[in-house]
Amino acid sequence: MRVGQRLFLAVVPAVLGLFTVVALAYWGRYQESAPAWLVLTAVVAAIASLLIAWLNTRYVARRIEALAGRKLDRIRVNSAGGLRGAAAAVTDVVTGRGAASAGFDELDTIEDVVERLSNAVTVAEAAKLSATEAADARKREYAELISLATSRVSQRLEEIRLPLHILLENHFGDLNENQEEMLGAARAAAEAADEEMTRLRDIGDLDRGVIRLRNDPVNLGDAIRSILPLLAADASSRNVGINVEGIAPAMPSVYVDRSRLQEALTLLFRENLRRTANGAEIAIRTESRADGITIFVSHGSIAADQRVMALALRLLEAQGVTVDEGASAMTMVLPRRLPG
Repeated sequence: MRVGQRLFLAVVPAVLGLFTVVALAYWGRYQESAPAWLVLTAVVAAIASLLIAWLNTRYVARRIEALAGRKLDRIRVNSAGGLRGAAAAVTDVVTGRGAASAGFDELDTIEDVVERLSNAVTVAEAAKLSATEAADARKREYAELISLATSRVSQRLEEIRLPLHILLENHFGDLNENQEEMLGAARAAAEAADEEMTRLRDIGDLDRGVIRLRNDPVNLGDAIRSILPLLAADASSRNVGINVEGIAPAMPSVYVDRSRLQEALTLLFRENLRRTANGAEIAIRTESRADGITIFVSHGSIAADQRVMALALRLLEAQGVTVDEGASAMTMVLPRRLPG
C-alpha cells in the first residue's frame, strides 16, 4: 500500500468521528439523549482513527528514519571522478557528520542527500559529455592522419606506377618474358594498393566530415541498372549467373547522393559476386514497402573481404541505409527520404 493511501485511510475514521460528534451534539442539545448505536459508533470511530493514525504515522516515521540513516558506502561512476567526492559528502550527511549533526531533522537530511546526489549526477554527466567530445576529437584526428598518410602513400605509388608503365609500354631494350611478367605484376600490385589507399582515405574523409553527400531524388531502379553491365562482365569472367528481379521502371525515388550510392552498390555487388562460387548464381531483388525500398542480395558463402566492404557500408550508413549482412545473403533498406 502506498504512503498516500495509508494517510488517507487515517483520515476516513476521523471524518466519520467528526460526523458522529456533530450528531451527538445535536441529540444532546435538542433531544437530551443520544441513541446507543450512535454513541457506540462514535467510540469505535475515535478508537479506529487513533489506531490507524498511530500505525500509519509510525510506519511513515520509521521509513523516513531508515531512509535518512541509510549509509552510502560508496558510489562508483568510472567516467566521472567527481562523484567520489560528492559521495563522501553524502556519507557525511547520512552518518551524522553533516546536516543531521547541525540540528536538521530527517527530511532535511534527505533533501540534502538528494541535492548532493543531483549535483554529483550533473558532474558525472558533464564529465561524460566532455569524454565524448574528447573521443570525437580524437576520432577526427585519427581520420585526418589516415587521410594524410593515404594521400602520401598514393603519391608514392603513383611515382612507382609511372616508371613501370613506361618500362612496359616503351621498351628501351629487350626484356625477357620473366622480366615483363615481373613488371606487370608490380604494376598490378601498385594499382591494387592505390585502390585500397583510396578507399581508406575516403573512409577517413567520411569520419571527419570532409565528404559532403548530396540529397537528390534518385530512381533506385535506374541506379541499379547502370551497374549491371559492369557486374555482368565480372560475372561472365567468373562463370557466375546473375538473376535480377523486381526492378520496376516506376519504382519510387529515394533521396541520396547518386554517385556515392552507385559506388557503394558497385563495391557490394562485386564483392558478393566474388563470394559466389563458379557455376553458382547471385540474385538481386528489390521490393517497395511502406517504410522504404528493400534490396535483397543472395550470394555465396565465401567470407567477405572487409577491406572492400568497409567503405561501401560507411557510404550507405552515412545516407541512412540500414544493412543486415548474413552468411549468404544481404538486405539493404533505403528509407523514402534519407537524412540530408
